[in-house]
Amino acid sequence: MTTINISLTDLAFPPNLSDEFCKFRLLIGVRYRDSKMRILYAREALPGVGRRDYWECEEANKDQENYVRHHSEPRLDIEKIDISRREIIFNDLSLKYLERIELELFDVDIKTGLEQVVQGVLKMLPAVAARYIDPSGSITLRLIKEALERSAGKKIDQLEPALIAKALGKEDGAARSLWLRSYNLDAFPEKPIVISGPGRAGGYSVTLAAGSW
Repeated sequence: MTTINISLTDLAFPPNLSDEFCKFRLLIGVRYRDSKMRILYAREALPGVGRRDYWECEEANKDQENYVRHHSEPRLDIEKIDISRREIIFNDLSLKYLERIELELFDVDIKTGLEQVVQGVLKMLPAVAARYIDPSGSITLRLIKEALERSAGKKIDQLEPALIAKALGKEDGAARSLWLRSYNLDAFPEKPIVISGPGRAGGYSVTLAAGSW
């Protein structure tokens, strides 16, 4: 079994991106083959999928405690973000080999009611699984997966795409896609991974440090 660790070390966005699109949530997916050569995905959202889980970069909100935009550049100020809010650990993957990393960056529209989004996720889960999740706290895809595993009494390879879309807020219009990119690989490189390309209003760039053991 393999454990994969991925941490975000930089996220830059277009300088002319409208302020209304600057509450960020990043979905990271690792596509891999398991020991039976099945294609599977390990996915997680940073900093999470709870109602307070996003990186606040709207300049209109610079006086807020959770503001993490760099003071002079269109990017996250990584020094303001604790590692626990920008790191993913995928444990015990039946990993034969890796195929690629997929990234999708979203803006979170909190006016749509993220509380309702969270409640919608809980309704999609069996009642026995939902009781393991505190809707008032920080929620991650891993937490949802673990709740399902505890309720079923067995390991689940991956979450259903419909459940992920609901958790992210895509289905309810709370999460608006800004940028989508993938990076092919067959092993995690020793150097940081830089993934860049065009999206809404211009170019984006994400840098990841990754490893496995």
